[in-house]
Amino acid sequence: MALAGVNITFGYTGVAIAGDGNAGCGPLLAKATASDTMAAAGTSQKTASEGPPGCHPMISITASLAIFYAIGPNPDATNGPRRYYDPAFGTTDIAVNAGDRFAWVAA
Repeated sequence: MALAGVNITFGYTGVAIAGDGNAGCGPLLAKATASDTMAAAGTSQKTASEGPPGCHPMISITASLAIFYAIGPNPDATNGPRRYYDPAFGTTDIAVNAGDRFAWVAA
């Protein structure tokens, strides 16, 4: 079944391999903590959560239509500040803060 609407996944960056010389975590979403498929515009009830020390919360966004979206504790995708997403972009990964939520409206 094809994606309809917007799918979000909250998580945090990947944990570095012990002894590889890298401190903290990698730049990609590695551990999913919550996800939501939103068929209609609105605000997700799911929130970003803090990962292990040195790992930053992130969100992955995939949509079947062009949207404006906002991220924050009280996001407003209609009045902004907001960003634009087009399905041609593929999945977009963005660093967020613990407690942030996601909101979207059709572009």
